[in-house]
Amino acid sequence: MDKRITTFALQLVAVLALLAMLHMAFFYARAQAIPFDLIALGYIVNFAMAFGIYYGMLQLAKKQNKNLGVVFLLGSTLKFAVYFLIFNPLFMQDGALSKVEFFTFFAPYITCLIIETLALVKLLKDID
Repeated sequence: MDKRITTFALQLVAVLALLAMLHMAFFYARAQAIPFDLIALGYIVNFAMAFGIYYGMLQLAKKQNKNLGVVFLLGSTLKFAVYFLIFNPLFMQDGALSKVEFFTFFAPYITCLIIETLALVKLLKDID
């Protein structure tokens, strides 16, 4: 396996694990029930999508690096599609989207997006 994909995966896991602990500590500090199932689903799905998108960008970089930005944007579109197909129906079962539900998906989403963006910038610099 490529060293870059391993490094990316380890960095992503480390940052998401820290964020998940902070996320759950927030619930604990407010004496709220921690929705482990939704939090786990949000973090795992976001990790899998970010890993897949980065892997796709690495594969494309070997062949046709001019379209890396397009792959990145298509990956972001895919993430929103997954949100609306999987998470939104789960969150809207009670008829409203709470802040807890919102951050269950979008905290790891934004974190993964930042890490993906930084990885893409580094990948583009390495290509030049």
